[in-house]
Amino acid sequence: MSEKLASTLQWLDPRDERFDWLNVADWEAQGDGFQPVRVAKVWRDQWPVKTARRGKSAAGMALRFRSDSQKLLLRVTFISVPDEAATPAVAWERARPSFFSLYRDGKYVASMAALNHFERQDVTIYDDGAPAGETEVRLLLPFYYRNAELIIHGIGIDAGAKLLRAEPDRRPRVFFHGDSITHGHGVTSPRETYVSQAADILDCVGLNFGFGGSAWGDNIIAKTIASRSDWDVLTIMIGCNSLAGADGDGQPEPVARYLEKYDAYLATIRAAHPSKPILCITPILNRADLKPGGNINGERPELYREGMTRIVRERQKSDPNLHFLDGLSMINDPLFLLVSDNVHPNDAGTHRIAQGVAAALQPLLAKLR
Repeated sequence: MSEKLASTLQWLDPRDERFDWLNVADWEAQGDGFQPVRVAKVWRDQWPVKTARRGKSAAGMALRFRSDSQKLLLRVTFISVPDEAATPAVAWERARPSFFSLYRDGKYVASMAALNHFERQDVTIYDDGAPAGETEVRLLLPFYYRNAELIIHGIGIDAGAKLLRAEPDRRPRVFFHGDSITHGHGVTSPRETYVSQAADILDCVGLNFGFGGSAWGDNIIAKTIASRSDWDVLTIMIGCNSLAGADGDGQPEPVARYLEKYDAYLATIRAAHPSKPILCITPILNRADLKPGGNINGERPELYREGMTRIVRERQKSDPNLHFLDGLSMINDPLFLLVSDNVHPNDAGTHRIAQGVAAALQPLLAKLR
């Protein structure tokens, strides 16, 4: 972006009240800019460290507004997040460009990549490619968790352009909670995550509460979800990272203990929201299924799935708004997993999850419309 073009724009504070932000819990000052976070610090300080750091990823964040501007730029700095270890997987993740996905008047237009570095840059979302007249813009922010923490220094539009707040989005809101599979690991742009795909299929608002490398069923996360009232339906897709037999601190955790946590997790959320629909999803196929033997405790993945299923089925006897989806009904073939880890779904697998979750949610949302 040339300095000459940048100088012709009006640069706006991202917190301008005419901007409507989705999935932003707070804005944290960073130099001359602000970092949007999905989880406020008051909650992150109570969370396991590995989970808390993912709460600052921009996953599922979206910007909405109306304007007749022929240009849209974001002045941003991506934050370099320290890595736990220098592994090939980490190097691959950090090398992934951070993509934005643009919608206009509800229709997908394109995804564009920012420069892959951790210095200030002006990202051109569109430049003279906009239709004449006023339109509604929806921009999905980068979703990854090693290169999608960002500081927004300003949002640039034409100097003489109008800027209006978009009409309220009154569609049902689905809160998707899970691990890196929900967060979006494995796909390229934010519109390709299963959360975004399912929301498009269902014509609803999707809130991404996925946290890569975590989601062990810690009750403080359940308390955070329980504290929120901005959702109509909740999906819980956890358990994948617990199949290894350890908790969030890396300590051995037998399946019996995990199931106690899972039951308490559901109880905490249900106590705060006694009648809202909740869809519980068991883990999809995992590399633990593909190798012989058990985890560090000698226990196989089926013990986790069977136990989670049993807990949900028992609760359903007195809870008509609790629903169940078998993760293996969506992915039970390594063909749909990344060959690099046999954990995360590839593009085809992500699409299968989106289709399966959307099908399970469809009758629940129909009752809300």
